[in-house]
This record gives sequence, C-alpha cells and structure tokens, in this order.
Amino acid sequence: MVFIKDQQENKDCHYQAHVWFSNHSHQCGCFGTKKAAEQWAYWLQKKIVTGDLFKATRGTKTL
Repeated sequence: MVFIKDQQENKDCHYQAHVWFSNHSHQCGCFGTKKAAEQWAYWLQKKIVTGDLFKATRGTKTL
C-alpha cells in the first residue's frame, strides 16, 4: 500500500510517503515535493513486488 501525506506543519518535510505490505517492514520518507514522494513510493512498491515475484518463481519463501 502507498500513502502520500501532506505535511503542512513541517517545513523540512512537506510530503511524507509511506509504503507497506504484509510480511515486509513499513517504509517512509520525507520529501520537498509531492512528485518526489510519489516517485519514491511507487519505485519502492515496484521493487518489493518484483522481488517477491522472483522469490516465488524460484520457490523460496518470502519474508
């Protein structure tokens, strides 16, 4: 799941991006622009899904 949150009260972190899946740790990061937050979140989401698919095709258990 991907969630982008507007952080108006924090000047150093205008947007906070969250990425989490079951059986994976929750990841989040702070960004100056919404576009940067979205790019990072969707990149990480694709990386996790791709890694899980490769592990599944090889028959190894995902963590």
